[in-house]
Parts: sequence; structure tokens; C-alpha cells
Amino acid sequence: MKNTKIIFKTILIGMLGGSVFNILLFPLPWVLGPAFFIAILALCGTEVNIPQKIRNPFIGIIGIWLGQSFSSSIFIELHNWFISIALLLLYVPFSYFMTYLFLHKIRKLGKVEAFFISSPGGLLEMVLGAEECGANSKLVGLVHMIRIFLTVFTIPTIILIIFPGSFEREPLWPSITGSLTDCLIILIILPIGLLFGKTFRIPGRRLFGPLIISAALHVTEIIDLNAPIIIFIFAQLITGSFFGSNMNGLTWKTARNYVGHAIGIVISLSICMIPFILGVTYLINSRPEAIILAYSPGGINEMGLVAATLGIKPAFVITHHLFRLLIVVLILGLAQKFIYPKLKLLIQSSK
Repeated sequence: MKNTKIIFKTILIGMLGGSVFNILLFPLPWVLGPAFFIAILALCGTEVNIPQKIRNPFIGIIGIWLGQSFSSSIFIELHNWFISIALLLLYVPFSYFMTYLFLHKIRKLGKVEAFFISSPGGLLEMVLGAEECGANSKLVGLVHMIRIFLTVFTIPTIILIIFPGSFEREPLWPSITGSLTDCLIILIILPIGLLFGKTFRIPGRRLFGPLIISAALHVTEIIDLNAPIIIFIFAQLITGSFFGSNMNGLTWKTARNYVGHAIGIVISLSICMIPFILGVTYLINSRPEAIILAYSPGGINEMGLVAATLGIKPAFVITHHLFRLLIVVLILGLAQKFIYPKLKLLIQSSK
């Protein structure tokens, strides 16, 4: 009963934060507002909580919403994306290595934690890898979460400043109008998508399982969802509230240290991505805002939401983040064979 009250209180705080950020015209207000308000209260000692079992289905709903951005025209556009996707094969390992050097040499982070924190994506995969090697998985997870939060907070603002007019304001009171049939379709797609992601062990399966099913149905023009936008706004609110509640149990001193790591990571990854963004912009005919989002060091879920909210080629952005995650998973697969044994020895020798 107590936990239910805490969850309900957390959601109410999230609603307040989202409304305030929306009134102030922040981009992605229903993610950033709840995350910011709840994180501050958590650091002040207020008990807040959004359990993963509550967040997970809402991640799937966001996946369904993002799947709407795919259409049959994607087959015409795919050949234009080849160069920018191929360059990810260079960008990911390059940015990974440079960020590792920054964390280990400048931030004086241990080799093991630096290895798992330096990745430009794959939060869950990095946390699991840290656990397997006996590293501080909580440090790894929280720094990645803060890295994503900082990216989502800064990148849309930068885009808004450089490319005025890209921003579309969300309604303060989201519309509840829409097709009830489409609501039923969402309820059908959600479990199918989650099962699909789990069965085929898709990276980021809670997002990508439903997203792939939704995208396939939209590309083949079987469905064209027109569900009440409030459903997707609430899913964003839960996601942001979950972000903020991860600050539970942290002191301001520890949080400052973690934020310092995260700021360094965002700066390092952003510097690394600049030559790639300039190169891709020169080589392909695409909006520079879309390329910035595609290469930004945020999470798939969050950057997809930013792209959809700003109306900046979400299918392009999501596809690139999927390939980036696949490259990270491939790197981890190689690391598991060649690097993990050495990392485990480092952990054991330090005890």
C-alpha cells in the first residue's frame, strides 16, 4: 500500500513537471519535466519510485507511436541512408575509444568502469556487462542515464537555437479525442511486439519489438493509427518519471561526481561526432538536424521521441540509432571473448 502511494505521488509530481516544462516551451516537456522535478526531489531525500514493471509496457507504447513514422516511402529513402549508416561503423568505435581515454586519463576512472561507461549507447547491455565482470554496475547505469538525460536536454535546445522553427509545442492539456478502434489496436500490438522482441532477443526489445511490428503494419499500410495523443504523452511522462526516480538514494556529492562523468562523456562524444555530421551532411541530401539527432549520444527511445516531437525525420533517426546499438552489441560480443577476462582479473586484483 505504501509503495502504491509513492508511485502515485511520483506520477503526480511528473505531471506537474511536464506541465511546467510545457508552459516554458521546453522541448520534450513530458519526459524532461518529470525527470528534472523528480530527480531534484529524490536528491533532497523525497521517496519517489517508478518500478521497471510499470515502465516497461509504456516503453512498448512509445515504440508503437514511433513506428507510425515509418511509411512505404522508406524504401525510396533507404539507399540515401547507406553512407550515413556505414559511417557509424567508424564513428562508434572511434568515439568509444576516445571517451574511454577521457574517462580513464582525465577523470581518473578505473579501467573497468571506464570501459563500460564510455559506450555511446546500449545502457542495459553495459550494465549487464559490468555485472558480469564484477564492476560497479550502479555507477555504470546511473552515469549512462545522466548522459542520456543531458543529451535529451541539450541537443533539442541547440537545434532550436541553430534551426529556429524546428520545434513543435506539445499541447498543455493533451487531446483525448481519437479512434477507440486504434486504442484496441495498440492493446493488441503491445503484447505481440513485446513477445516478438523477447523471442528474437532483439536489443532494446521492449522498445524495438512493438516498434518493428508497428512500423511493418504502417509500411504495408495495413493500419494508420489515430489514437488519442494523451496515451503517448502519458507514456512519455512515465518514462521521464522513471529517469528521475533513478536518483533515489544518491547524495548531492555522489550525484555531482556522476554528473561530472556524464558531462565529460557528452562533450567527448559530441566532439567526436562533429566531423562525421559535417561529412554526412556533405555526402547525402538530408536535413542537418536529422543527422545531428542520428549521431547524438542519447538513448534510442529518447532520441526517437525528440525526432518525432520536433518532426525531424524520426524514421531516419530511429534507424541510425538501431544500427548504432547493433554495433555496440557487436563490440560487446567481441569484448566478452577477448577483453572481459582481463577486466575480471583487474577487478579481482583490486580487491
